[in-house]
Amino acid sequence: MVTKISFEIPIVFCADRKFISHAMTTMLSVLKTNQDYSFQFYLLGNELGESQKDAISKTVESLGSTFEFIKLNDEVFENFPAPHHFSIASYYRLLISELIPSTKAIYLDADIIVVSSMTEFLKIDLENKVLAAVADPIYKWKSELGMKDSATYFNSGVMLINLDLWKELDITNKAFEFIHNHPDKIRFVDQCALNAVIDGDYLELTPRFNQQAILYREGFYFGETTWTGEQIKEAVDSPILIHYTGPSKPWEYNSNHPRKSEYWKVQKDSPFIRNFPEGMTRVDHIKRLFPVSLEKNLKKWFF
Repeated sequence: MVTKISFEIPIVFCADRKFISHAMTTMLSVLKTNQDYSFQFYLLGNELGESQKDAISKTVESLGSTFEFIKLNDEVFENFPAPHHFSIASYYRLLISELIPSTKAIYLDADIIVVSSMTEFLKIDLENKVLAAVADPIYKWKSELGMKDSATYFNSGVMLINLDLWKELDITNKAFEFIHNHPDKIRFVDQCALNAVIDGDYLELTPRFNQQAILYREGFYFGETTWTGEQIKEAVDSPILIHYTGPSKPWEYNSNHPRKSEYWKVQKDSPFIRNFPEGMTRVDHIKRLFPVSLEKNLKKWFF
């Protein structure tokens, strides 16, 4: 048996029932692109059936890593706002420092596919920062959160967290307090609360550490970020991970993400494999069986 190198930072996911299978796919992507390493995976969730837990554990352990499920009670997040396509599970991130026995943790959303080495995260020196993350160029409402003009709003879907400093600064309670006092200012669930509390005092990473879908939007203005043209090109061409941000996900039939196939390449080896995208009808399936030329002829002959 080949001895694997222990990846020294645990990787944490948060998911409700709807996203458990996608979290499994993200774990698989980590393992497939970092085969020399052994990982500690944690999943924070409100439910996980025994069969699901066994399937995840067996898959992860067969690839030389470990998995642990930590059950949470959604009553903790009662009345927390969940606008747009978000769920209460997004707030589970706020409890990572209380539940993970480590000095650091990497948090990953469950709509991510890792396509390059995670060792880049090991090279990051957090110095005296509570976390490292990538800016979110979509957000335009910093003043609503009371943030400084000079502060940069980050995407909380990928974070390297200094858990000791997080606890020392009482980030969890401060974020909870902000949500309680300003529910009307929460547009992107916990992300808004964290940005309001941290107010730009984090280590900003280049966009290849969190390749967001906005990078593929033609003509989008990135002038409000610190990103250079070279960094943007690197993020598109050579990302560490692909983050399918926004309401359109790669497992949905109508997804237009240019790299949604990366999700399906990994998903085929999941114990929760699905053969067709969500929202795909029988008619859609029949159409896919015919070449475009034949479809055109059928229309000409019979319609």
